[in-house]
Amino acid sequence: MIKKLSILRIFYVRLLIPAVIASLLMCFSLGFSAGNFGLCFLLFLPCLHFLIYELRFRNEYYFYANFGLSRLFLWIFTCSLSILVNSITKFL
Repeated sequence: MIKKLSILRIFYVRLLIPAVIASLLMCFSLGFSAGNFGLCFLLFLPCLHFLIYELRFRNEYYFYANFGLSRLFLWIFTCSLSILVNSITKFL
């Protein structure tokens, strides 16, 4: 279990940092609010997942598959995480 969490951390370090930075930049241009940040994060995280892991580092899915994390699971987790952050920021 701990090994899978550390593998997920490796996966999301490459996604979360650019997604947060891009969301903050877009949010500041739209007028900063928590709701705007959540909406931008909802849009940027899946887009960055697609750009980074589907186009640029396509073969890294094999690395994650060796640890029992399928492509479908990673996509579902990415979309769930972006929806969760968006839902949390809507109530702030």
